Amino acid sequence: MTSRVYVSLDPQDANQRRSFEELAARGPHVLDAHDRLLTEPLLDARGRRVWLTPTDRRSEPLRATLRARLAQCARLLVLIGPTTIEHPWVDWEIRTFFDLKHAHAGPRTWKYLRGMRLRGYHGAEPAALAGRATVTLDWSPAALTRWLDTAL
Repeated sequence: MTSRVYVSLDPQDANQRRSFEELAARGPHVLDAHDRLLTEPLLDARGRRVWLTPTDRRSEPLRATLRARLAQCARLLVLIGPTTIEHPWVDWEIRTFFDLKHAHAGPRTWKYLRGMRLRGYHGAEPAALAGRATVTLDWSPAALTRWLDTAL
């Protein structure tokens, strides 16, 4: 069974992305995961990397691309680490996904979103998850599988 899941994470936690893929591989689901980690960085006219926030008007092409990816996915999983709560793109992805799914799922939209604490992390979760996802998963293949097995 394939589950289209958008994985939201702070780029500083990208090293644990591979650990997440290994965790997910232990379950019965084949994840078709999408995320914002683009293979090509955005560069300015001088060839320097540009770090845009979601509120920067220059980020509209990236927001449009991400909106399309989010719309294609059935679920959103936020990998929560020490700096996740500070990352503006994670907040934007949660809010945008919720708004996209709320149009057809209504009050059941919270079932489509989950936070999952990275291995060894027990701190705060992004504020945007409050009221949008009721459960935060611990780092566990069984917990991930149970969520993916839940009918939406």
